[in-house]
Amino acid sequence: MRRLYGTSPLHLLAHAALLPLCAWALIQALSVSSPKAAAGIVLWLVGAVVLHDLLVLPLYSLVDRAGRRAVPGPEVNYLRIPAALSALMLVVFWGTIAGRGERTYHAVSGRPYEGYALRWLLVSAALFGCSALLYLARRRSGRRRLDR
Repeated sequence: MRRLYGTSPLHLLAHAALLPLCAWALIQALSVSSPKAAAGIVLWLVGAVVLHDLLVLPLYSLVDRAGRRAVPGPEVNYLRIPAALSALMLVVFWGTIAGRGERTYHAVSGRPYEGYALRWLLVSAALFGCSALLYLARRRSGRRRLDR
């Protein structure tokens, strides 16, 4: 199977199981009240795919290559993983971090809107701090094994 498919059968099974789930989610998203809203969803999805594939993917590939040149070896992963998670959080919560939609948020939830940028910075700092601690712990345990 691996020779025919190119990877493990578990990979094929996961895709076969998740494809109907994705189809169901798309059908649910497109079953909105108006055809205009459904067309807007499709346009947004196509635009997101095109924007990612033509602009964002080459950009973060370039950043990743530069990072691997600056920090050779597996140690680069202790920087690239928290950086990627932090960037993902920034993209997902950009509207909130930038302060857009404050009136709508307050009208719906009744809660204050400020503090998202600070929380994003704190979570990012925690990600990098945990990564640094993990790096130091693994480096220290590697030295102990070498000393024996």
